[in-house]
Amino acid sequence: MLFLIIAKEIRHNILTLRFAVIYCLFFLLTVISMVTLSANYQSQWENYVRSRAAERESLRTMESASDLRFQGTMVQKEPSKLTPFSLGLDKEMSRSVFVSARGGVEVGASQYPNPISALFATPDMGYVVNVVISLLALLLTFDAICGEKEEGTLRLMLANSVPRDIILVGKWLGGYIALVVPFLIAVAAGFLLSLFFTDLSLDADAWMRAGSLLLLSLLYISVFFTLGVLISTFNHRSSTALMASLFVWVFIVLTIPNVVPILARQIAGIPSLGELDGRRAAVENEQWRQMRQRMRDESISDEERRSMFRESRENVAREWERIQDEYENKIDKQIDLAQVLSRISPSASYVYAATNLAGTGVTEFRNLSDYAKEYHRQFGDVASDMYRQERSRRSERTVEQTVGQETFDVDALPEFKPGGDSFARSLQSSMLDICLLGVFNIVFVLVSYVRFMRYDVCQ
Repeated sequence: MLFLIIAKEIRHNILTLRFAVIYCLFFLLTVISMVTLSANYQSQWENYVRSRAAERESLRTMESASDLRFQGTMVQKEPSKLTPFSLGLDKEMSRSVFVSARGGVEVGASQYPNPISALFATPDMGYVVNVVISLLALLLTFDAICGEKEEGTLRLMLANSVPRDIILVGKWLGGYIALVVPFLIAVAAGFLLSLFFTDLSLDADAWMRAGSLLLLSLLYISVFFTLGVLISTFNHRSSTALMASLFVWVFIVLTIPNVVPILARQIAGIPSLGELDGRRAAVENEQWRQMRQRMRDESISDEERRSMFRESRENVAREWERIQDEYENKIDKQIDLAQVLSRISPSASYVYAATNLAGTGVTEFRNLSDYAKEYHRQFGDVASDMYRQERSRRSERTVEQTVGQETFDVDALPEFKPGGDSFARSLQSSMLDICLLGVFNIVFVLVSYVRFMRYDVCQ
């Protein structure tokens, strides 16, 4: 009996005009987004290679290690291969980073210069699943129970002594299969076309991440499919169930993930960038004021004056670093608060887990920021050593001996290679959100079961 109900549900879904329109919609959207983002990854990789070669050539044209310390270098992270699956924070992490021995770490302009791209969400596979297919799952299931009741088939099945739990399981499995199989076909088609038209290639780690993203998407789709069945058990009219489904979808997918970060920002009380600039100017002015007062003493030698200048610069840099660390700690608290609050929505849990698995999430962004600071320290140490060696060589040679000779080895500079988390660590950092999606599934199934056991087919 269960297989008959499953087969009936599959036929009922795939033979309707609603299913044909829905399938064509997300098939085209999935294929186009994967192919487009794969081509975008290829373009990003070519730009990364050219930028890296140009920067190395710029370093070789520098005349001295002193120029290297002051002018610094520009580095950037390799683009992620899994951006077609989940773009996440890749737009932010693809920015160039400027480092110098005498300055700090400065983030450059975005690698996506077209401002129009900031107005609209990029439809990667994660977006398609999170927004489009979640809505389609509700549209396919909002009348799973109340629609059968309106047509009279539900009363007929119950009159033939078909257990209610068998009806519920059969309708869920049949409808889920009818939605998931076309989704898998669309993803496979998009991936094959991406391999054919672009140079996208995945290593073993990327394959595991892509597979886990696909399984995560299936789990997320089941949440909304179960939610649709749940809503149907609370209603006796299809029109009412449809309106309730749309309201719930808007609240879960659009409202909570977009409103919670604003709420977290208000609670955390993060200072503005203008306020930070004001604090930095105040620190600099105070240090230079103190230095001018000390330099009014005419008995101070030139060496002491230079020492005071160095001391003031170090004090400003140390205080500014403390202010930046304090600001970044508040930012981290705001991010953590926003994540905690937004996890009441399965949409937020899916986005956090998907971006972590793809290596484009908050965890990877924090790791990149920490690595940039560590790279700045390494670069400063190497550049300072080169400068001291250069000064030592020049003090031992005449001007004629020094001219035309290479003053520092570009290849001795540290390479900017953010490692990123392994697949195992990414999976571990995603387990909370994966478990939450499982909890949503279990809760919706249990409530649907209880409601359907008490569902009045005569009302």
